[in-house]
Amino acid sequence: MDADMAADPDERRFDEGISLIKAGKIEEAIEIFSELVEKDATNHKAWNAYGVALSQTIHTESAIHCFENALQLDPGNKIYERNLKRVKSPPPKKVPRKMAELTPHKKSRKWIGGLCILFIFIGLCALLFSGVVPGFSVSDKNLGLFPQPTPTPEIIISTPTPVSTATTPPPTPSPTPVPTPPPKPETLFHFIDVGQGDAALIQSQGKNMLIDAGPKSAGQRLVEYLKRHNVTTLDYVVASHPYEDHIGGMLDVIRAFTVKNYVDNGLSDSSDLYTDVINAVISDQAVRMIVTAGMSIPFTNTTTVEVIGPHRLTGHQDTDSLVLRVTMHNVSVIFPGDATDIRGPATILKLPGHGSDSAIGSIMNTRPQAVIISLGSGNPYGYPRSATLDAIKRQGSRIYRTDVNGTIVIRTDGKNWTAQTAR
Repeated sequence: MDADMAADPDERRFDEGISLIKAGKIEEAIEIFSELVEKDATNHKAWNAYGVALSQTIHTESAIHCFENALQLDPGNKIYERNLKRVKSPPPKKVPRKMAELTPHKKSRKWIGGLCILFIFIGLCALLFSGVVPGFSVSDKNLGLFPQPTPTPEIIISTPTPVSTATTPPPTPSPTPVPTPPPKPETLFHFIDVGQGDAALIQSQGKNMLIDAGPKSAGQRLVEYLKRHNVTTLDYVVASHPYEDHIGGMLDVIRAFTVKNYVDNGLSDSSDLYTDVINAVISDQAVRMIVTAGMSIPFTNTTTVEVIGPHRLTGHQDTDSLVLRVTMHNVSVIFPGDATDIRGPATILKLPGHGSDSAIGSIMNTRPQAVIISLGSGNPYGYPRSATLDAIKRQGSRIYRTDVNGTIVIRTDGKNWTAQTAR
């Protein structure tokens, strides 16, 4: 059998990610390692490499979390310990002269020694011919700076600071810094792959809103995903309706994070899961908000959250699902739970019913540019149904599916939007 065909595909992806780090393609490497740890949360090598890639960005806390995961899976690993220490305590900007002299680079020291002998010879010649030893100025022109070569990563999380063996020249006045314009505000919508269920994270101006939490089997996977994206506090947790495929992971979420507000439609359910979730909300001292159509949820200055359904409760859990329209300027996303009577325009529609035939009317009523279908691969219901997919194609909407694409992240500045998928 051909060796490449026999190789573990995950190992090939891992090697590809390492090559991307070395090539400086950090974002592409992050995508690969995120995919690997999402696929196998026990892969300590992938957690370490994920941390290496993240440490090259502003996401230091996420890098720390990755290295801690790697160490938890492989305690005592010296490389992981060193990577964690380095990302927590970055190296100083300059290396003292004494430290430079102790750096074991023999070729550089021999070259520097030869240069010193040359300078002494020039000085002696000047003394012989003029009788005066002129003043000697060490500058970049006559001595130069000799940076240490960057070591090949083992994997490491930072590149050593260049070391100078010359006397530091007098500092030159720094140019007046040009003010950096603040980054444009944007909102992120994470449609998280939780199998046969729904879970979405909205991030805007430092605030986090979680809509649904997937089935119980995906609870811990959801918690890990939120932590990897710097979530420590959830400003709002919304339960569209109390079925297991939407609130199954709520207990894990409430235990792992500070939840400020819990939002639902107020309709109770007889299941033990629903009772446990409400009790956890009460014991966690989160504020419970019961909302209906016409109300709004205060989120951020740039992103509004309107409740557009239900107008009245019927007693049917799917029909009574909370329906939210989240808008940033000209881009809007509708989250309907499993309610199917959805009206009004939307840029992006999270499809109700996980791709069942009942969602066809919502597609025609909202006419979205893109449709997100959250469902499990090989689910027993045969979702998404072919008639539903045909309706989406006739509408001309793009289709994103968690069973095919994995987690889907929509990013918008309020004018345009882009989609990034895990696979």
